[in-house]
Amino acid sequence: MEWLHDWFATPAGRDLAARESRLLSRRLAGLYARRVLQLGAYGGGFCPTVYGDARQWVMDDWPGGPIDLRAERTVIPLASGSVDVVILVHQLEFCDRPHQVFREAARVLAPEGHLLVLGFNPFSLWGLRRLLPRAAGRPPWSGRYLSAGRMTDWMLLLGLTPRKRDSLAPLPPPLQARFAQSVSTDSAQGQSLGLAWRWCGGVNLIMGQKRVHGAKQPPLRWRQRLELMPGRVAEAGLRRAQPEIHRDAS
Repeated sequence: MEWLHDWFATPAGRDLAARESRLLSRRLAGLYARRVLQLGAYGGGFCPTVYGDARQWVMDDWPGGPIDLRAERTVIPLASGSVDVVILVHQLEFCDRPHQVFREAARVLAPEGHLLVLGFNPFSLWGLRRLLPRAAGRPPWSGRYLSAGRMTDWMLLLGLTPRKRDSLAPLPPPLQARFAQSVSTDSAQGQSLGLAWRWCGGVNLIMGQKRVHGAKQPPLRWRQRLELMPGRVAEAGLRRAQPEIHRDAS
């Protein structure tokens, strides 16, 4: 994934990271999210906001990157049912075993917890852009984009109940740069396209909930320490650097 990290460091990548971080922040504000695990790091100081006394851990196989846990995404080194929210940041379309990543994310999710999946939309201008010869083998066009319908089917197979779906960024680079002046405010770039236009969004945010019959929300007092599974983590306890965080809590 090093090449994807490099792309997020470009102007186009930073723009998308800012949009996605703002949208994720808005969705997290409406969820019970005391422990948040994010698979995939943006770098550059971009990260969704967590609220109150919630804790967030970023996991990635990125040597020296701004992460908390370094491990393979196909084997998450956390105990089952230990996380309230799991966020997958473009992990499925750039993985040889996307089903395994999905299963692991569902495994560590606590009862009544939420899974948030960010992925590029194959039925969009982004999907068309990757078909051009000049895009072959280059990030982010080199991924195997998955439709919102397929990701929803996977959630159902794993016992997750699909929830709200969002989309954003209808214009891929360089079209977005040419039309950036038409956006009146910076925060508006993190807004979902809405129900009528979500089909054309370049990025989908699919949400699912792990409903368990008879389950109750956990008590307010909880241990902030995650339970690591012995022998399943390459490096644990890594601390992210503290650059300027691009957050929007509105």
